[in-house]
Amino acid sequence: MLFTGLSIPAQAVENGEDATGSAFVVPISIDNGNGKYSGCSGTLLAPSIVVTAGHCVLDANGLLTKSVYVGLAGSSQNSITLNDKITAVQITSTFQTTAGGKVQDDDLAFLTLGKPQPLRIPIILASEKQVVEFKSKASPLKSIGYGSYTNLGTETVTYPKSFDGTFSSVNSVYSNSAYMASTSGRSCTGDSGAPILNITATQVTLVGILTGTQRGDNDKCGQKQSDGSFYTIFTVVGRYANLAFSAATDVMSSQNQTLSTQLSLINSKDAQVNQYALLRDSLKEQLATTQLSLDTTNENLERIQAQLDSANVVIATLKKQLPQTIVCTKGKLTKKVTAVMPKCPKGYVLKG
Repeated sequence: MLFTGLSIPAQAVENGEDATGSAFVVPISIDNGNGKYSGCSGTLLAPSIVVTAGHCVLDANGLLTKSVYVGLAGSSQNSITLNDKITAVQITSTFQTTAGGKVQDDDLAFLTLGKPQPLRIPIILASEKQVVEFKSKASPLKSIGYGSYTNLGTETVTYPKSFDGTFSSVNSVYSNSAYMASTSGRSCTGDSGAPILNITATQVTLVGILTGTQRGDNDKCGQKQSDGSFYTIFTVVGRYANLAFSAATDVMSSQNQTLSTQLSLINSKDAQVNQYALLRDSLKEQLATTQLSLDTTNENLERIQAQLDSANVVIATLKKQLPQTIVCTKGKLTKKVTAVMPKCPKGYVLKG
């Protein structure tokens, strides 16, 4: 079969099924500069790793950008915020853009998220052997993406949609790309980076990343071919497991650095706690010594007070034994009497 149209970057799924809440696809927003943003889709491979189309992470000048924001899997495209910015991006070294933005081979990029997401359903990368088997058996495939819902593009895009197809036997002009054929849906402008999945009862396999569709320059969606099918081109991901591993290594390095920092903080806090414990024990010892000294002082004070009380009794007794002088009067006569217990003579009274 010969395709006469060009493979144009795809952005949306037409005639698709609602895929709200999908665990596999994430909405992506790219800051192209000058206040302009574009949208893509991506696949959540791990809590902190997303794979998307390489041309999705290029700015208006065709340069790699990190001004890329990734929303939660299956959420509304409108829910993306500036807090969802990625921390790193790795793109295939062989990917190149061409005039007019036509899709090329190896159109892949791996993103490291700033905020990890829950990985609700495990997903694996198809090996090159599996890809050959899928193609030979025309295995069922599913694509899920964000973008316009119709060829007219008049509806507001919010949640993802999906459509089903099969692995086409048609060979791509690119060595690492392939086609998904479908009679029920087609990709349109707005769906680049969407996952191409093979889903069984026991396993979800990422076969490739949607990168474009066969359409003419003025078409919005893929053209129906002579066999009645719509064809979507995708980059096969199997041979780029090394990039996924590299992205995972970056995440682990970042996590190890964070863990190391946290351990340093914990060790620092432990050291402070130990210092406080030593200070506490020292203060306890000082308090015990002070209390003992205070108890000894109180005992001494009590002993001294008892001695003072005894001395006062002795003094009072001695005072009673000392001679005293009194003055007695009788009319105009005055007489002083000195004795231990002085008394006035008969007829005299104590002078008041």
